[in-house]
Amino acid sequence: FLIGSDVGTVGLTQEEADRLRTYLLKGGFLWVDDFWGNAAWDQWSREIAKALPPSEYAIEDVPLEDPIFRSQFVVTRVPQITNIRFWRFSGGQETSERGPETDQAHFRAIRDKNGRIMVVMTHNTDVADSWEREGEDPGFFYQFSPDGYALGVNVLLHAMTH
Repeated sequence: FLIGSDVGTVGLTQEEADRLRTYLLKGGFLWVDDFWGNAAWDQWSREIAKALPPSEYAIEDVPLEDPIFRSQFVVTRVPQITNIRFWRFSGGQETSERGPETDQAHFRAIRDKNGRIMVVMTHNTDVADSWEREGEDPGFFYQFSPDGYALGVNVLLHAMTH
């Protein structure tokens, strides 16, 4: 189980991409999080395509009816979780770190040929901040951590049992 953050700036060598592909096709799991906007999405898409060509392994938007959203908790929406600094700067009112371009959080996945999710991508959200920053501010915790933990537990349980 691997987690990557800010993958909108990643650059994989072909050797790294080949090793990632081998890992994923042997049953590994990758969750990438905390990358915002179209440019970051485009960069990530190009890089993951080196390991998992989209002609064989398409990126899909995962519907809320998918079992991954019910592994332990019932998740009814993809939470948009901002970093704590932005949250404080906005007075706790804004979650879209880059305005209208990033106002929708996405939960996307890549499946293997048997339908197993190998890669989860949470774009325009920073789910990990709901775990990392929960003790820094009670307001941040109550606004983001319950939803962030629910999603995180579901993804982890799904990845470990499928």
